Amino acid sequence: MPRIVITVFTFVALGIALVLGVLWFAVSPGGQRWEPAVNTLALLAGMTGIFAERWAAQRERRNQALESIEVELNRNLETLAGEAFSADGPAGRRLYPRLIQSAVDSAFASGALSPRRDAELIDLLHRWRSSVSSVNRRLELTETLMFTSASADEVEQFNRALHSAGSFVQGVRTLLDEVLTYLSSMHSTPSKRIPTPFK
Repeated sequence: MPRIVITVFTFVALGIALVLGVLWFAVSPGGQRWEPAVNTLALLAGMTGIFAERWAAQRERRNQALESIEVELNRNLETLAGEAFSADGPAGRRLYPRLIQSAVDSAFASGALSPRRDAELIDLLHRWRSSVSSVNRRLELTETLMFTSASADEVEQFNRALHSAGSFVQGVRTLLDEVLTYLSSMHSTPSKRIPTPFK
């Protein structure tokens, strides 16, 4: 609230000063118009500069957020393409690396994405966050079941289940591809893609 009050007061004061500057220019004799003209232009430049600075800062914050999200998603892509999630990986009990979502969380917390401009991306990222949380919980449960099971056959069943066509790992990988494809469509340079181990 104090920030809004200060912003409104600043723009009202600048607006009044600009109007007075224009009136001063209008009523001044021909030879004395340099000073009001300079003051009026300075005020106009100041008001324009405020808007331009805010726009540039918002744009830079958004670009940084998008870059961080894309880097994070590609790291998750590498994680899912790694040995731990490969059907040809070592047999037996194993620990699975977790997917990360800190850049997405930071983008939401900072308000770097615009609800009007980035509505579709925000929806995709919300779905991605939910899927990551679900996958990480399921991986934890799978590890617990693996390490508490005395049967090697059960352990292999858990491993095979992770690599089946309808597994939750395959589901999150499909969503990850969807988000990266959307991000790639937002700029001319395509994302570096990692071959999927599920295809």
